[in-house]
Amino acid sequence: MNARRPRARLRARTAAVVVVGCVAAGWLAAPAVTDAAWADREVAAGALSAVTVTSPGAVRCVQSGLAVPAIVGWNAAPTGGNIAGYRWTLAGASNRSGTLPASATSLTLTANTIELGSSTFTLYAVGPGGWERAATTSATVGFISIAVGVTSSCTVP
Repeated sequence: MNARRPRARLRARTAAVVVVGCVAAGWLAAPAVTDAAWADREVAAGALSAVTVTSPGAVRCVQSGLAVPAIVGWNAAPTGGNIAGYRWTLAGASNRSGTLPASATSLTLTANTIELGSSTFTLYAVGPGGWERAATTSATVGFISIAVGVTSSCTVP
């Protein structure tokens, strides 16, 4: 039994020396310097452009009164005004909206069968890419309509 103990001790010592040697070699060995760089030359080119969507200007009341629809108008878009069309909203007692071509200069608003009250008419010029610019003024449009009797009013503050 005594013969086995020296061999076991020798193996343990050898293993300890190997482990200590590996650890010491790891601490003493400096990490290798590498040249890790990437170079990928690419060239990009582009062009930017900007446009200004022209405002529709001032909205005006063209017609209103007893038994006539309300007509709201505005000046034609100037040449080169970058207007693709118009979008309009009527918000308040009557809630409606729609779009118009760039050549439009007025919109006829008729009353619903039963309608009482006033609404704000707002006009937007729509440019390329859907950009919008509001008119410098809006109009208040009112209707009194019960079946057949229609009175329209239009004011610009």
